[in-house]
Amino acid sequence: MPVILHKFRDHKVSAQTEILMLGTFNPDVEDGPDFFHGRQRNFLWHLLPICWGLESLKEAPLADKQAFMAEYKVDFADIIHSLDIPEGEDGNVDDAFEDSHVHEWKDIIALIDTLPNLKAVYFTRKTFNGITNMRGQVVAIAKHCQQKGIRMCKVETPAKFFSEEKQKQWIDTIVLQKTCLRP
Repeated sequence: MPVILHKFRDHKVSAQTEILMLGTFNPDVEDGPDFFHGRQRNFLWHLLPICWGLESLKEAPLADKQAFMAEYKVDFADIIHSLDIPEGEDGNVDDAFEDSHVHEWKDIIALIDTLPNLKAVYFTRKTFNGITNMRGQVVAIAKHCQQKGIRMCKVETPAKFFSEEKQKQWIDTIVLQKTCLRP
C-alpha cells in the first residue's frame, strides 16, 4: 500500500500561538488546497474570521489567512501525519476509512509542549462515531491539555456546509468561551 503524507507536514506552528485548531488530515495531492481547511467544501476560513466580526477569508489568498493567523495568534495542525492507502482508494476521505488506515499519527502532545503561549485547543469535530482510533488520540491530547491548564473543546466540523447555528457555536466556544464540547 502506498503511504500518503500530510500535505502541510512541514508547516511550523508559530511559537506565539494561543489558539491551536486541530483537524484530521490533508493528503499531499496535486490539486489539493493551499493550506489547512482549504478544500472547497470546508468553511473554516468563513467561520473563524467571523468569530471576531471580520470578513470571510474563504476565497482569500494564503497571505491574508497568514496575516489573520498572526494577528489573532491562531495556528493549525492535523492529528494524522500519514495514511496507508490501498490501491484505488487515494480519493477516499471518509472518516472511518482514514481512521483505519493511519500509518503515523502526528505527535500533537509534543507540539503542545513547544507552545509556551497556548491557551486553547479546538478539535474540528463534534462526534467520534466510527473513528475510535482518532477518539483515542484526541482523548490523550485532552488529558494532556487538562494537566497543563489549556482549554480543549470540540467545535462543529467546518466541512460540508455553513449555518448560523454552526457560526454561533464557534463564537460561543472560541471567543466568548461560554460553551465547550469536551472530547
